[in-house]
Amino acid sequence: MTKGLLSKERFATLTVSLETEQKQLKAAIPEMEATLDATTDKAADLQRFIERARQVTRLTELTPEIVHEFIDKIVVSKPDKLNGKRHQRVDIHYNTIGLWVAPEPEMLEREYLAYYNSMQKRKEKTA
Repeated sequence: MTKGLLSKERFATLTVSLETEQKQLKAAIPEMEATLDATTDKAADLQRFIERARQVTRLTELTPEIVHEFIDKIVVSKPDKLNGKRHQRVDIHYNTIGLWVAPEPEMLEREYLAYYNSMQKRKEKTA
């Protein structure tokens, strides 16, 4: 009687399937750990950058020490001419956070207007 029991063939198939899955999962662990470590490192680097930035929020001059504290490297690309004007890309790679690309002027304007309007509404509520 085999009522409620697996056949030997089915048991063997399930065992092989389980062992294969375990091998795949064990093989994936180092990559997942590396990804987690990299993400944790990036978060820690960003936190250190924010802490450094808070230390120098009211600068009156830009000194070489401050530049070295925040900037890892500056990459200046070769110039291009467009409509008779010279354009040159300058990438600033910041310590701990890498290359930061500034938003487009239109986006900055929208963000500023949204911030300005929210401040106006706060002033109206407190007045």
